[in-house]
Amino acid sequence: MIDFRYHLVSIISVFLALAVGIVLGAGPLQANLGNQLSDQVSALRTEKQALNDKLTTSEKLVDASDEYATAVQQRVVKGRLSGHRAVVVVLPSADGTMTTNLEGVLAQSGAGLTGTVTLSPDWFDPTQAADRAQAAKEAASALGVGSTATGDQLLVQVLTDLVVSTSDTGASAQRTAALKVLVDANLVDSSAADLAPADLAVVVSADYAGTESVVESRSDAIRALVTSFAGSTRSTVVAGGETVAAAGQPVTSNAVQAVREKSETAGIVSTVDHARAGDGPATVVLAVEDALDERVGHYGVAAGATATVPRVLP
Repeated sequence: MIDFRYHLVSIISVFLALAVGIVLGAGPLQANLGNQLSDQVSALRTEKQALNDKLTTSEKLVDASDEYATAVQQRVVKGRLSGHRAVVVVLPSADGTMTTNLEGVLAQSGAGLTGTVTLSPDWFDPTQAADRAQAAKEAASALGVGSTATGDQLLVQVLTDLVVSTSDTGASAQRTAALKVLVDANLVDSSAADLAPADLAVVVSADYAGTESVVESRSDAIRALVTSFAGSTRSTVVAGGETVAAAGQPVTSNAVQAVREKSETAGIVSTVDHARAGDGPATVVLAVEDALDERVGHYGVAAGATATVPRVLP
């Protein structure tokens, strides 16, 4: 058995160890530890300053690159889409500045801008399905669309017939009435009351977030929409910026990602994931031009990109 002397020796050993540690810490080791910590702090400060300097330089280079891209944009895109009609379709919560820049670059490319159609959040809201179905039925009737489709499928068909076509049918009383039905139902907002169909479509992407099932449902709806556009245009391109994860939401996505995720859409609809950047608008025009030549591509730096920019042809 362990006796009292064993416990006494153990206790004395512990106190001796503590005493030695205190003596060494207050004496010879203190200077070494202090010097080491001081050197490490100094090294970290130097490293931080170097990183800040690199960041500042990188930001200046990016700004200069954006300025250059903006300066040469008109020369790069001039005349590339002449003879075509383009519509801009804006998804809910899309960047307004990006939309304006894309409208501008399409005009610089020589394309005739038929208008900008902005979808409201109600377009994708599951609780508004019944109201959407009623609006789709009324708009289809006004447009003279004979279809067995109903609900959101009919709504997509009506919007497609309104905004895009490979033939120049021009504006008409029927088209104006059908568009008014969708506007009055708070499903879309249009920059033009009389909307002639376009043979090119640029869809402006936006972020959306929620549970996995909610995000997947939105992605399915977007894929259905752009697939329908692709079937009635000579070129459909989805353009967006970098995705910013929504705080407190498990999943965040956008229309560019939605297209790239499925081969069915990735094979027929081009995408640009850096349309906010200085060279982004010009890249969108080049992507449209490539798609006109049956070269569908996915441009930028995000997942699914096949190249940074399309190849520039003279």
